[in-house]
Amino acid sequence: FIGRIIGKAILDGQHLDAYFTRSFYKHILSVPVTYHDMEAIDAEYYKSLKWILENDISGVLDLTFSHEVDDFGRREIVDLKPNGRNILVSEENKAEYVALISESKMTTAIKHQIQHFLQGFHELVPAHLVRIFNENELELLISGLPDIDVDDLRANTEYNGYAATSEVIQWFWRAVSDFDQEERA
Repeated sequence: FIGRIIGKAILDGQHLDAYFTRSFYKHILSVPVTYHDMEAIDAEYYKSLKWILENDISGVLDLTFSHEVDDFGRREIVDLKPNGRNILVSEENKAEYVALISESKMTTAIKHQIQHFLQGFHELVPAHLVRIFNENELELLISGLPDIDVDDLRANTEYNGYAATSEVIQWFWRAVSDFDQEERA
């Protein structure tokens, strides 16, 4: 149903006040997700995956090619590959683990919802037409440029090593205030 609504909005040239994750736009475009897409969904989990990739994990982590999922209160262990719960993640296979866990959390976990969304969406917008876009362009097509409230942004900015009254900060806000909507986005 929601796929049809978004497809109809695109056909009618209407922007929706709805923004999705980068990984969801990739699903619409049939582009594989990567662990980098996790950053927008769960920044702490992304940092953990990045740490695994950037460090020697030999003897440090006790991970297997499986993970626990909560299915409406029912917890179960899901293998990321056949017999995954019996395969330890090692320095040699950690990149495969990160790719599979990312795929599981961002795609497999919502596979049915994605399929239903795409079924409705592609009733109105054929897949071959939307695939000419990248995920950033698709976001603009669906949602348009975001309206960034500079006063709200300024009021909620935390400074590190500077004060709101610092000359360089004042220059920054003056410049941002002079930007048009596209430059702010």
